Amino acid sequence: MRPRLVTLALTTVALTMLAAPTSTPAQQQGGFAYSPGKQHYQLTTTVHRNQNQGGGRAAFEFDVTTTQHVTLDLARLSRDTMRVTITIDSIAVTSELAAPQPNLRNLFGFTMTGFASPQGRIYSFDPAPGTTDQQTVALYRAFKHFLVSFPTEPITVGKTWVDTTTETAKRDGFNVTASSVTASTVAGDTTVAGTRAWRISRHAQIQQNGDGEEAGKPIHLLGEGSVNGVHVVSSDGVYLGSESTQRFDIVLTTEESEGTPISQTIKSTVKRLPM
Repeated sequence: MRPRLVTLALTTVALTMLAAPTSTPAQQQGGFAYSPGKQHYQLTTTVHRNQNQGGGRAAFEFDVTTTQHVTLDLARLSRDTMRVTITIDSIAVTSELAAPQPNLRNLFGFTMTGFASPQGRIYSFDPAPGTTDQQTVALYRAFKHFLVSFPTEPITVGKTWVDTTTETAKRDGFNVTASSVTASTVAGDTTVAGTRAWRISRHAQIQQNGDGEEAGKPIHLLGEGSVNGVHVVSSDGVYLGSESTQRFDIVLTTEESEGTPISQTIKSTVKRLPM
């Protein structure tokens, strides 16, 4: 059961971004708010996957690297609501797999829109109702958690907060329920290009459970893992970038076998680019 390269290219970001809770608009108060305006970023994600094939055969191992350039546009609509627009400027995939590299030029210029609080707490960020195109669904899911979400209270060094999420989605042919508990800490302050910024340390525990089919036979998916990352956000409300590593173990169980272990490590870097 070898994953398709295009599917991996579109879903790696979703695995590396720590989830921010979804909420409904409410009166927002507090110190931190994201600044309106456009920012450009480069996202580089490398997935290393190791799957035990059994029967004395060597493990199936490969790397997939996805590089994307995106534009983030934040527009303040009211005291408690921002419009979030993310545009894919370019996307490319390289892989060790003996398969043709996907042509993703059709995604250049693809735009996603949603709404969030000034602190980055998502109200809605989803494709249009009834959307069945899997590329569109995967990209919305991936970038839904691009921004770090902050509490409404003033931000100081040492402040901590915890977000808990549960999401259900169709992924790679599986109906998956994923839950995460993310602890965030303002680990310290720093200066980036003369601007004061905060370093946000984040740790998440993730669990996945789902069911699917292959060749008409049912398959159960069970996964658990963790994500550790450091995000940098300027005190005047600009997301400056991040580095994170996710380690995840997945077991696929069929009626004929107890399980096929799959280990996956994902390293992701987000860099803010000059305007």
